Amino acid sequence: MSERALSPVALGALGQAMRWLPAAVVFTALLVMAEAWVAGGGAPMTLPRPSGVLALLWREHASLLHQLGTTVLTAGLGFVLALLLALAIGFTVYAWPRTETPVLTAGAVLSSVPMIAIAPILSVWLGLSIGTRVLITVVICVFPLLVSVVQGLREHKATEQELFTVLAASPWQRFRLLALPSAVPLLFVGLKIAAPLAVLGALIGEWNGAETGLGVVMLNAMFGLQVQRLWATVLIACAVSSLAYAYICLLEKVAGFDRSSPEAA
Repeated sequence: MSERALSPVALGALGQAMRWLPAAVVFTALLVMAEAWVAGGGAPMTLPRPSGVLALLWREHASLLHQLGTTVLTAGLGFVLALLLALAIGFTVYAWPRTETPVLTAGAVLSSVPMIAIAPILSVWLGLSIGTRVLITVVICVFPLLVSVVQGLREHKATEQELFTVLAASPWQRFRLLALPSAVPLLFVGLKIAAPLAVLGALIGEWNGAETGLGVVMLNAMFGLQVQRLWATVLIACAVSSLAYAYICLLEKVAGFDRSSPEAA
């Protein structure tokens, strides 16, 4: 079949597949080498056979998916609340520009504190409920979203700002109709950073106290020296983080804000 017989959609899908082909080949080669190394007896006991990890994933997929559901729920709620909080603070900064420096400074200080250190304090103060885990996720995700929102709100042109001044638009109307649509391209940058962080925040919250969740399974496997189960949970966490990032990239492409595409250029 010639390239002329293929539709643009098919050509685009083929191009994307070819881009991922080298990485897939390298990853498969590493799995084969690891399998041979462990089978030969030269690997440490902390490195299981990849085939054993895959077998455990297949054998216990129902239980692992159930535990994953709690983690995804926590990550999703924290991600959405962090986005809403970033937009609310962004409106405040847009309406009162003098607040930008103290707001971003406070956000930078908060983001510089290792969450793994203050998460136990939050758990003691607020209890071991899902609300505490969602709060931890919000704190981890909000700063990159806030930075992208604040920077994106400056992207509109001066002539557009003058037009809204002539029309006597209120600060809310300027934010909703002018600044926010202009901020969407940069907002997607923050969303792509925050989506994997939401999974990390949910796991940190579960590590500090929870009854169910992927983080709980991970801790139990680590302290129980269940190496295959530990690697399986790590693999699931990496896959979910990658899927969250890929989902935001897909939304960005569908919405037409993908700056890496030729159309955006």
